[in-house]
Amino acid sequence: MTKTFSILLVVSTTVATLTGCSPEAARRSADLEVGKILADRKQTALDYQPQADALGKAPAGPEKPSQAAFERVPVTTVAPPTTSPIEPSRVVLQFGPLGPSQTFPTGVGTPEDDGTANALSSDAARQQASESFRLGPPAPGGAERQRLDLFGALTYATVNSREYRTRMEQLYLAALDVTLERYLLSPRPFVTQTVGYQGGQSDVDYASALTATTAAGVRQRLPYGGEVVAQTLVTFVNALTDAADSGESAQVVLSGTVPLLRGAGMINLEGLIQSERGVVYAVRSFEEFRRSFALDVASAYFRLLTRQQTVNHRRLQVANFQLLLDRTRALYAAGRISFLEVQRSGSAYLRGESQLIDAETQYRNEVDNFKVQIGMDPLAELDVVAVEIDTAAPDLSGDIYASASKFRLDLQTARDRIEDARRQIENAENGLLPDLNITGQTSVGNRADTALSRQLNERSWQYSAGVVLDLPVDRVAERNVYRRTLIDFERARRSYELLRDNIEADVRESVRAIKSSQTQLDIAFRAIELARRRLEFANIKLQQGNTEARDLVEAQSDLLDAQDDYDVARADLQISLLRFMRDSGTLRVDPQAGAIGRALDRKVSVDSLKRDKN
Repeated sequence: MTKTFSILLVVSTTVATLTGCSPEAARRSADLEVGKILADRKQTALDYQPQADALGKAPAGPEKPSQAAFERVPVTTVAPPTTSPIEPSRVVLQFGPLGPSQTFPTGVGTPEDDGTANALSSDAARQQASESFRLGPPAPGGAERQRLDLFGALTYATVNSREYRTRMEQLYLAALDVTLERYLLSPRPFVTQTVGYQGGQSDVDYASALTATTAAGVRQRLPYGGEVVAQTLVTFVNALTDAADSGESAQVVLSGTVPLLRGAGMINLEGLIQSERGVVYAVRSFEEFRRSFALDVASAYFRLLTRQQTVNHRRLQVANFQLLLDRTRALYAAGRISFLEVQRSGSAYLRGESQLIDAETQYRNEVDNFKVQIGMDPLAELDVVAVEIDTAAPDLSGDIYASASKFRLDLQTARDRIEDARRQIENAENGLLPDLNITGQTSVGNRADTALSRQLNERSWQYSAGVVLDLPVDRVAERNVYRRTLIDFERARRSYELLRDNIEADVRESVRAIKSSQTQLDIAFRAIELARRRLEFANIKLQQGNTEARDLVEAQSDLLDAQDDYDVARADLQISLLRFMRDSGTLRVDPQAGAIGRALDRKVSVDSLKRDKN
């Protein structure tokens, strides 16, 4: 009974140990290790730590891995701190008269509505406008409206964007691979428990017994090949019939295998080296994503402001066409113009109203798309707040292509992948070598006629050693791997050259876009002044009865087009500045680099959104 009790005790202990490793404990352990790795690697690769862990809280602190973990880890060339190309100045929304003031001629008043169904009087036009000019349906259930400017949108998107969270998880998974590779090169304990039943028929005298075996030890993978295992084996046999014998045995075993040719050397550290380098690549990729993410959100925001200004311009245009209709009706009543001019004014008013409705629809559609982009519920009500931006044009006189070649993070990764491909060639060459392994084992246990309470007896000591040679007569798979690594090396070189050329082309395009936007902005500004003077002159001529309403409508439309062109050029310039800095690798989005970096600080963003909710 004592032996049976011992067996059951060992089994129950094992079950309790296994159930104690809960999923929640495993998650916390993984998050802690990953947080330490990312804290170290982000500081090394970026010179600062973007808050991007999967838990939404700061890591516990950097962990100092073994020296082998740093072997062949690439170093990132980080661009020096630069001035942010855009900074907030003040909140402003341009909304004012479109062109000069249009007054009635002296002695001419507004005509009264004749009450007919086809009348286009001022009151009827204003009533129709008030019913039509609405920016979308009301929010369901009277929901509160969210107000976001550019930097508020970046803050909101950093916390709620689905794409942002997906990229955070990719970075987390890259660091998670490192934890396994580091663990595989550390002493790994193991405990196995086996409980079995043995029995037989007449040939073995109906012998039956209950057997329990426990194996506990430590396994250590050697850095340059091979493995050493130290374990203890304990076996209990509880006889269930007289034909079987009860017994206890224990044994301590030390065994190992060391390769001398194939599988020996740095190839055994390949998993750790590649995972460590992979974390650096993932950190760079995440940083490139953050820069592109800021550019995408800012581009969508500036496009929305352009659409917003388009709506406002068309509202003012409709108001001006409405006033023109009133004036032409008054002039017609005074006998100064024909009724054809009244009809032209009415057509212009209706056409302007249609354009306004289209502009409002397009604006609301883009607002909904913007909500999805930043992770907001499309049913939520959002007011896009215009922010006047102080724009700082970068210096385009230096060697900007050399800057992009030096600081672009994806180009640095492509350059490092060439080294990865070269290292794979060396590993594949190792796979073509013969297998030459040294094996050894030694063990000591108790004697067969003694109990476990006695000490291990040196007279039971056993040992063995040997050399195993496997000649490379079957290496077709290894040959193909080697040939594939040579091709992959050439592909890595070509990918680097292609990316380098594309980056240079992108930088050249960004420079041209900046210069074009600056020129277009100047042209649009001069076109606005010219259209204003033309509209003012047409207004005076109409008051004198020396021109047609068509001239005023055309001048009004030209002014509207010039103002639209100006808004588009201004948005394009701001977007082009960000795109240039992104393409040249000089766009820093850390909190010390300006308002964009502060808005992308996820920890601060989470805290600020919590305060706003409270």
